[in-house]
Amino acid sequence: MLRQVQYNAGMNFLTTHWIAAALNQKPEGASKPLTLLSSDTRELKPGSVFVALKGETSDGHDHVEKAKAAGAIALVHRKDFKCPEGMISFPADDTLQAFRQIAGAWRREFTLPVIAIGGSAGKTTSKELLAALFRGKFKNVLQTLASQNGFQGVPTTLLRLRPEHDAAVIEVGIDEPGSMIQHLELVAPDAGLLTSIGPEHLEKLIDEDNVEKEEGILFQVLSKRAGLAAVNLDDPRIARQASEQLPDNLKLTYSLKSKSNVRAKLLTEGEELFIDVDGLSTKKTERFAVPLEGAHNALNLLGAIALAHGLGLSVEEMRKGLTTFTPPPGRSEVHQWRGCKVLADTYNANPASVTAALETLFTGKSAGDTWVCLGDMLELGKFEEKMHRGLAEPILQHGVRHVFLFGPRMKMLEHELRKRSFSGSLHHYASQEKLADDLRAQAKAGDRILIKGSRGMKMENVWKALQTSVQAQ
Repeated sequence: MLRQVQYNAGMNFLTTHWIAAALNQKPEGASKPLTLLSSDTRELKPGSVFVALKGETSDGHDHVEKAKAAGAIALVHRKDFKCPEGMISFPADDTLQAFRQIAGAWRREFTLPVIAIGGSAGKTTSKELLAALFRGKFKNVLQTLASQNGFQGVPTTLLRLRPEHDAAVIEVGIDEPGSMIQHLELVAPDAGLLTSIGPEHLEKLIDEDNVEKEEGILFQVLSKRAGLAAVNLDDPRIARQASEQLPDNLKLTYSLKSKSNVRAKLLTEGEELFIDVDGLSTKKTERFAVPLEGAHNALNLLGAIALAHGLGLSVEEMRKGLTTFTPPPGRSEVHQWRGCKVLADTYNANPASVTAALETLFTGKSAGDTWVCLGDMLELGKFEEKMHRGLAEPILQHGVRHVFLFGPRMKMLEHELRKRSFSGSLHHYASQEKLADDLRAQAKAGDRILIKGSRGMKMENVWKALQTSVQAQ
């Protein structure tokens, strides 16, 4: 059950003495109230504290005067940087670490349900789904914006916590060993789930066994905190981690395939997808419309429902909340273009998500052709050739008619498809513009088109080019 929200009324929002205490520094002078803490000068207002973070392309220390002009009265900065006169100084060896330290201290000021969402794919969608369900019960739900799930994004989200929040849904992403525990030390989750475990960021995580070990730390932390975990039994790695890390009283299992605490059956009616869910109420079956295409998104919805149910939400509250769901940009977007159905799933890509997208493309009956436009899958380390070539199997199994590829790694898939005598049209492109031109010239009404690739490949440019072609007509 969800706990009653409490707030430490003794802390009047941020103060300079509170920041000093969070950083284990000696406070200077009288304590002053602070209105906001941010690393973004665009957000600052009078009475703010600015944290000067160094990014890949910019350094916050170069914008301190701009922050001061915007009203910042305090500064977290490198020790070798001279704080401007009139600003309260908080020097640090590493400003990102200081930022995270402050965020962890801020999180500990609040007693409210905080849910962590992890996994190799589907995190952002699941986070949005769970937050929507919560809105059926609560007025104010804090959630991670977009995919701010890394070393800067997690503390940024936590520092948005305010007394009016009733619950928080925090997305956590991993890209190297040790990242999960560092995130969870800040988040201090009361409940959570892992969406899936598969190949992700293998340049540093090396292989799926390491991914499993790293993601499974969420279950370890929940076990120590006596927090509830929703467990996806359809993913064998997640099921194994839950079995090893969690006692039975702290897990609620869900599945589309096997016996579980909360289980569902997929139903397709025309172009609409539903799940009939058992285990939520005295009524045998509760039906929910899946607001996104694909069986993988039905499973994401089921996981969110299972966790919300375990935390005490009623079916009526969940249905009410689900009406507020808005699909995250770049994920399973469905569009109509010149009579074609376009699935633009351009935010990220790995072998599991590409396979799921192919399955989604072939859901339902259509007499038209299928066009699969793929950009490189990035950060797969030593497995990148094997995994790009491996996409040939689901493409051949589904009977895809046209394959358009972009990026140097997709050359590997092109070679594999030719090696296996792919009978459809197959082209590799040096530019997204040419790919879009050929798609525009050849696709016809009734066809289905998939556009997908890793974030760095910017495959949304293909969809933008198609939209531009329609507007120009």
